[in-house]
Amino acid sequence: MKKFVTVLGATGTVGSKTLEIIRENREKFEIVGISAHSNVSLLVKFTIEFLPKYIVLSNLLLLPELEKQVSHLNVEILQGEEGLSFLASKKTDILVAAITGFAGFKPIFQAINSGIDVALANKEALVAGGHLIMPLAKEKGVRIFPIDSEHNAIFQCMMGQNWNEVDKVTLTASGGPFISMSRNETFYVSPNKALKHPTWSMGKKISIDSATMMNKGLETIEAAWLFNIGKEKISAIIHPQSIVHGIVKFRDQSVITHMAPTDMKVPISQVLAWPKRLNINLKEIDFTKIENLEFKEIDIVQFPCFGLAYQLIDEHPCYSIALNAANEIAVNLYLNYKLDFGNIYTLVAKTIERIEINELNDYQSIIDYDNYARNIAESLKL
Repeated sequence: MKKFVTVLGATGTVGSKTLEIIRENREKFEIVGISAHSNVSLLVKFTIEFLPKYIVLSNLLLLPELEKQVSHLNVEILQGEEGLSFLASKKTDILVAAITGFAGFKPIFQAINSGIDVALANKEALVAGGHLIMPLAKEKGVRIFPIDSEHNAIFQCMMGQNWNEVDKVTLTASGGPFISMSRNETFYVSPNKALKHPTWSMGKKISIDSATMMNKGLETIEAAWLFNIGKEKISAIIHPQSIVHGIVKFRDQSVITHMAPTDMKVPISQVLAWPKRLNINLKEIDFTKIENLEFKEIDIVQFPCFGLAYQLIDEHPCYSIALNAANEIAVNLYLNYKLDFGNIYTLVAKTIERIEINELNDYQSIIDYDNYARNIAESLKL
């Protein structure tokens, strides 16, 4: 029996990898719907190839072009945030949430509220709304499967294990392109250099987050919600080879690690096929040719964004919403040459200093608070 799949963010790195896996396993999967922000050409290509029932384009200015190119196909075109939420609530076996940033919060919330299992590649939804999303998932009987390589690694390490026996969960980080440089040396570095990740192929936003190590900080907050564990049980370390993706240490000092090639097809395929596995055509790890596996502590002077995010685990959700909102503003400014690399941290930290704590009891309050934090971040002059 085929598994029905919806892919949000189909034209991005994770979305494209998902469709690549489905292309190689057409007898096992069928696409219900796909979405894109503005990449019309790739959305059209995927629509012709996979013939989904629904497609969504977030950028309304490009809608006429999309309509023209798929007019001969039997597909329903949806648009904007409303179209994305509509697609997220349509019946499917699993929804792959591969939209970058806080933009993924609304459709992910809608999918869970509709009782749909989620393959989560969007960390910001839990960073900002984990206190609502995780209880809702439990209430609706929804399973959230992590696609991020590190969280998926922990998920795989814990298969058949008991969380009550866990002493520490460790996420690994490559260290990004500036692993051997000081904060002073990278303060004025150009976006072109920051985008050159040494081991992973990723989109612009996550590549910059990797360079600042904010990505790993956000992932520690995500892990707290995803696995229902406190700060005292979460750590992160630098592992430049990116072969070990996650480590779980148990109270008897036994350690289970997850290793895999540095390709997102590994965690994506594991989630899509769960509880089974797929044959994936990747170059396997040859342990006889690995000279060493390095691990070292993350220096929070060198990477202050990580330290800032990590200290917010277990704090009021307002802080993590502001952290994420300000970081999205800062990264966008940096990519447009309007902010120095070193001031990404400064802008985020100053935003957090200025926020007031509000109650966040529902879906709309999170969206409103995100807007509030963005306004503060945008008002800062650095």
